[in-house]
Amino acid sequence: MTLKYLIQFYRNTLLIGVIVTYIASLIFGYSKLTKYLIGGELGEFVAASIWFIVVGLLVATISQLSYFIYLFINQLGIGIFGKIWPHVQIIVTVFAIFDLVYFRFLRFGGTDQILSFIWLPIVVIIFALITSNMKNKQSTKNLWIPSMFFMVVMTTVGLIPFLRVEDTSWIYLTIFGLLICNMYQLITLPKYNALSLEERKRKSKTK
Repeated sequence: MTLKYLIQFYRNTLLIGVIVTYIASLIFGYSKLTKYLIGGELGEFVAASIWFIVVGLLVATISQLSYFIYLFINQLGIGIFGKIWPHVQIIVTVFAIFDLVYFRFLRFGGTDQILSFIWLPIVVIIFALITSNMKNKQSTKNLWIPSMFFMVVMTTVGLIPFLRVEDTSWIYLTIFGLLICNMYQLITLPKYNALSLEERKRKSKTK
């Protein structure tokens, strides 16, 4: 990818992370942001808004790092496991779904609270299924399994710092930004690669 389109790719991912996280903070972060707007405390609202913009940038950055780590892991997995790599991805994906519940349940849950922890993997799976189906339509190859692996496993890895926090609102504030940034990167990377290839061809013709 050329530098021009790499910068666009990064910039758009950051913008998505900020917008989605800020909207989530207005909805789910009432005590941290929205109450200041309703109460007319504009100074506090602006300060809190800046804070959540920074959180959005952090979420997008985690997503970007996760994606490029995934690209490395995928190539490494193909090299080590060969034809059985898709089966390994399925196993790891299943464990990641289980861990989305287990991490928080083990730390904060009780036997009567298990249902309150199940919503998180359900949301991740829904986003993963939608993204995997979209990605699979982009290519003649079957990309469904690696797409599910990325959306579930790498999202879980990105969420680990927030899963360890007892305040559930932080999961609400970060999960949607992380998922949508992951979806955006996975779906749009081929477009940026194609644009980069066209740019290289144009430059080679002018030489």
